Amino acid sequence: MTGDNWTRKRGTETVDSKDDEPLLSVEGLRTTFDTDSGTLVAVDGIDFAVREGETVCIVGESGSGKTVATESITRLIRSPPGTIEGTVRFGGQDLLSVSEETIRSIRGHEIAHVFQNPQDALNHCYTVGWQIVEAIRVHEDVSRPAARQRAIDLLDRVGIANAPARFDDYPHEFSGGQKQRIMIAMALVGDPELLIADEPTTALDVTVQAQILDLFAELQAEFGMAVLFVTHDLGVVAEIADRVVVMYAGKVMERGSALDIFERPAHPYTRALMDCLPGRGNEVSGIEGSLPDPTALPTGCRFAPRCEHAIGACRGGEQPPEIEFESGHSVSCVFYQADRDSSVVRDDGSTGASLSNSEEEARSIDD
Repeated sequence: MTGDNWTRKRGTETVDSKDDEPLLSVEGLRTTFDTDSGTLVAVDGIDFAVREGETVCIVGESGSGKTVATESITRLIRSPPGTIEGTVRFGGQDLLSVSEETIRSIRGHEIAHVFQNPQDALNHCYTVGWQIVEAIRVHEDVSRPAARQRAIDLLDRVGIANAPARFDDYPHEFSGGQKQRIMIAMALVGDPELLIADEPTTALDVTVQAQILDLFAELQAEFGMAVLFVTHDLGVVAEIADRVVVMYAGKVMERGSALDIFERPAHPYTRALMDCLPGRGNEVSGIEGSLPDPTALPTGCRFAPRCEHAIGACRGGEQPPEIEFESGHSVSCVFYQADRDSSVVRDDGSTGASLSNSEEEARSIDD
């Protein structure tokens, strides 16, 4: 299995990791917030793409800008205080330029979100069935009885046992895992082409987490959706990702196939994340230091203040440009520039965590 031609089997479909036109293309995305302390830069000029049917994972520590980046795609960021700049192309349109009416018709229909905490996303004053029916009728001109039946079918499909009887239950009558299944059912009402899932398994125990990941894989194969998955859990990434985008302090540090990232991590930050995997010695203490203040970001590479390899060139000017040093595998690091020696940061005697080992570690945690 090589990095250039690597494909991952999911359900009954094979997702090719290259050569197809992107379903979603994000270019120069920058999201800032006006605060009393100054301008907070949450996302700072990032690019990434998602192709039809594939799963792209955005990873990084909490506060790296992952959630803000994905919420900026469908303009969920409230303005003011937020400002979104750049280009987000989907279905031949720039989503940052279309009217509010158009983005509302796309949001929840062609592009759907599943959020981290279903407890907050569900309205506890209404039954779950009523909420799904309303979501259906926002996007489709159907009768209430027809919408009710569709809602029951969706609840059944996502694994809510005895769905007709549970239709009239309230959110507090469901467990955390069941609530997340309900949120997934609501996300499916518009038959989306792209599902954006923001830490959807974080609040769940490991057994339920595995069940939800299996459900995502089944639904992705069944509905042909692409998935943009936000997580800080590398075990989850090893299980589901076709491609990975590594973010830190609003910038992209590295991107590549899951095989690239796990077996040949290039950026010191990515390697530090890998060292936090179980059994690799740093899972308790984590990465030394903390993310920079987003209202007073450092010059040069954002990770330089925490990087053991940082030199003067890392600390001045702008974030280093991304360099594609292997097919489909790029990194933002001065040591990959033509006049530098990348072996300083790669330490090829230890080439990261193999994908199979990371999957094994993730499974051992679930067990």
